[in-house]
Amino acid sequence: MQLPDWFNLSNALTAFEAAATIAFALSGLVEAARKRMDAVGVAVVAGLAAFGGGTVRDVLLDRRPFFWVEHAIWVWVLLGMTVTAMLFMRARHMHPTLRATQWPDAIGLGLFSAHGV
Repeated sequence: MQLPDWFNLSNALTAFEAAATIAFALSGLVEAARKRMDAVGVAVVAGLAAFGGGTVRDVLLDRRPFFWVEHAIWVWVLLGMTVTAMLFMRARHMHPTLRATQWPDAIGLGLFSAHGV
């Protein structure tokens, strides 16, 4: 069975990194919502959760520009997720629990571990 041309290791690693980044952003977003932060606080906490580890990695490896600066689309995706989640949670009157924070965090850790291996 032949795989499509677009399916290669580089694209698979990018997909793993994207999914893990989104999972960590969601984890930070839910945690900020649990603490009842305003829109700016939610965006900052979600951004720190999503890009904090990669920024530390880039600083330790002396890589410039940082991942999130080089691929600025991720900052816009994060802001879109933040606005969407806040509107959704407010409309549904959802109150996030600790378990709602742990699931995306565990998924992000697992995906980044698999990506690193």
